[in-house]
Amino acid sequence: MVSEISGVNELNSSTLNPSYSTENNQIDTSKLVPADPQVKATSTPKRKFTNGYKLKILTAYDACRSASERGALLRRESIYHSRISAWRNQLGMNDSGKKAMAKTARTDHMAREIEQLKKKLAQAQAIIDLQKKSRSCLGRTSSHKTAAR
Repeated sequence: MVSEISGVNELNSSTLNPSYSTENNQIDTSKLVPADPQVKATSTPKRKFTNGYKLKILTAYDACRSASERGALLRRESIYHSRISAWRNQLGMNDSGKKAMAKTARTDHMAREIEQLKKKLAQAQAIIDLQKKSRSCLGRTSSHKTAAR
């Protein structure tokens, strides 16, 4: 039985590692392949997108109702959100998101407020001019009355 176990051990050692000899416990270096220390750079070619593809993706992105749908579209097409922004700038498309709408609403609000303030300023200047004129008229009449006494 011991001979069978030692036979199995020899069989396993010879099939698993043929360069290792059991008799002298040394490794046969002639059969080893040296490892290449240099890492080979494998680069993938840069992706190029046509304007038609960009437009198709942008319209699909704008049609998405939620952030999860937009994220799924970006993952499916293997692109980042920065590509969407860059394509919008490149194709001259405006942001159709909430930020752009909020920005235009704020701009409209500011323009209305500026107009109201200009009207108030004009009214205040008119009141100041009227006060100056009334003071000068009162000043002349009071000086005429004192001189006549």
